[in-house]
Amino acid sequence: MASSLLDPNETFASLTESVGLDNRLRKAVQRLGHVRPTLVQSKCLPLAISSGRDMVVRAKTGSGKTLAYCLPLLQKILQGKEASNNNASSSGVRAVVLVPTRELCSQVYKTLKSLTYYCDEIISVAVLSSARGGGREEKGQQELTRQRAMLRDRPDVVVATPAGLLTHLRSGDISLKDSMETLVVDEADLVLSFGYTGDITEIMKSMPRICQGFLMSATLSPELNSLKKVVLNSPVVLKLEEEESRQKDGQLTQFYLQLPRKDKNLVIYVFLKLGLLKGKGIFFVNSIDGGYKLKLFLEQFHIRSSVLNAELPFRSRLNIIEQFNVGNFDYLIATDESTDATDTDDEGEEEEDEQDMSDNDAETIPSDNKKKRKKDEEYGVSRGLDFRNVSFVLNVDFPPSARSYAHRVGRTARGGAKGVALSLVDIASEDQFDTLQAVQEDQPKIPITGAATETLQSSLDTPTVDSSGLVHEQFQPSPLDFDLREIEGFRYRVEDVARAVTKSSVKEARAAELRAEILNSDRLQSHFEENPTDLQLLRHDRLATHVTRVQDHLKHVPKYLLPRGMEVADLNRKRKRRKTRKSTNMQRSAEKDPLQSFNDGDINLDGLDGDDTMEGMDVGDVDDMPDFGPERDAKKQKKDDPAEKKIFANTRDGTGKSTAGRNAWKEKHRKGKFSGKKRMSERRKKDPLGI
Repeated sequence: MASSLLDPNETFASLTESVGLDNRLRKAVQRLGHVRPTLVQSKCLPLAISSGRDMVVRAKTGSGKTLAYCLPLLQKILQGKEASNNNASSSGVRAVVLVPTRELCSQVYKTLKSLTYYCDEIISVAVLSSARGGGREEKGQQELTRQRAMLRDRPDVVVATPAGLLTHLRSGDISLKDSMETLVVDEADLVLSFGYTGDITEIMKSMPRICQGFLMSATLSPELNSLKKVVLNSPVVLKLEEEESRQKDGQLTQFYLQLPRKDKNLVIYVFLKLGLLKGKGIFFVNSIDGGYKLKLFLEQFHIRSSVLNAELPFRSRLNIIEQFNVGNFDYLIATDESTDATDTDDEGEEEEDEQDMSDNDAETIPSDNKKKRKKDEEYGVSRGLDFRNVSFVLNVDFPPSARSYAHRVGRTARGGAKGVALSLVDIASEDQFDTLQAVQEDQPKIPITGAATETLQSSLDTPTVDSSGLVHEQFQPSPLDFDLREIEGFRYRVEDVARAVTKSSVKEARAAELRAEILNSDRLQSHFEENPTDLQLLRHDRLATHVTRVQDHLKHVPKYLLPRGMEVADLNRKRKRRKTRKSTNMQRSAEKDPLQSFNDGDINLDGLDGDDTMEGMDVGDVDDMPDFGPERDAKKQKKDDPAEKKIFANTRDGTGKSTAGRNAWKEKHRKGKFSGKKRMSERRKKDPLGI
């Protein structure tokens, strides 16, 4: 976690010692690798553990709110267990954590299990969630039966959605009045937007009057104030969002780009392929069909991604999130199915109605094959979920409200890390422009030079001016300094690929996903064993179905399409060295060539008469020696004559006739130096004036 989000004046060791945290919980915190607490944790733990106060906490996602309420909750349970000496008669549900989605149930459950690593034999945790929108009635009944079995073991902590908890309260499977001590409502604003206000009011009737409560949220609203009056008693309100934003020092950089609706695919392609958006990213869309269209579009360019939506089974959604966190793919396309996301503008509703005309007509036909797949009512991806190492968030469809925008961009820059949020705004939509202004008023302002990254830069927006007339702050998100005319060269390629993504291909993609879910279903394995023909048909259809044809040449970006200033040399490609001879550009020294400079018979016997070696030789021996006198003198005179030049070979450069095959071909066809044409240098020597 980045140091900008941590409390520099505290460590977890000193903080937990000052509040008297149990040693088993301290060891678990150390095992998780936490050294310094966040600002939320350093403020909440003393008030919640030492004072036992009810709390309303407003802090951005990724600021450590889960640990801030889990530690006080577990500390109170351990103290109660020690006071009662683990008496079985006093056992029961001591704490309830209400979250809006099933994905958040799983995430909070993992956090609690990691904190109870050294006391898991004392504290038990159970998860309850409603299955009313997740599939068939038989499957829902099986899930309820499994949850009833867990409740018979009397867990200490229950993590549930409001609908899931209320189902068991109405059936009498759980009782809270006698043992309940702590109530937590995490992501409280999303709980309200899901329409759980009536459920929480009914749940509060089953709880004791004296109960410590926590309301954790990234935003505050008038509806949340009404919920605060129902759940809490004289709470302490902590607004740490502004303080964190000041200390964060611009870790989250926000931009928006106004463009025509038809140019969204063009911008997405260019930003990904040219590296303007780097690392792992989440793309938010407002419809499931739009998510699959974007997925098929990216597949054409060999960009792997996955779609996360409410129609997928719960276990499949968890698997997709886990695969994304592990790094098996870098791009996740998410649909925001919250109530905020459905409050779209009239234009968007009309366009979606026109696009889904065939689906609406299909609903009027009483056919079993035309039924729409049910959506999970407890699905939510834009808020609360822990997506790891997300570098950027791209709002392909602009969110319908400022609150939805805040939760979407909260998926990146978590824990103080750096992140980029880019929103594409339809230039023809006045409603999106009005929402953009509401977002800018809601988001904290930054210095005028703060909206910049390594690859993106903002243009000057309407800044704030103080009383002296000096400009010192800028609204967020800032307008992106980007000219669409610079990427016109990519338009033909993008539009040609986009034409291949049709409504029929989207339907085939969703059908292929359904077949994959059927093949991977554990419940259908017994059916496939009894009916192997069905399994073969499904596998055949899965292999035979080609949603779109992916072309290999689209994987790379041609250099001639790159905008001016982006032509960068490929440093990873190894350059081939040219094989050249050293003697290509330099004239061979004829005197160093022994085959051309050898001179037989050039023997100098001067001075032999006076040499000591001639002494003692007979006259007859001298007479028998060859006569070198006249021939020797002639050769000596010829060598000493400066006017006489030795000709080594009858060629232009004096190196002799070449034996290379290429020179032989040139000589045969009278090319190059064998053409007989005079060189320009020779012409100038002959006639300097060129006449």
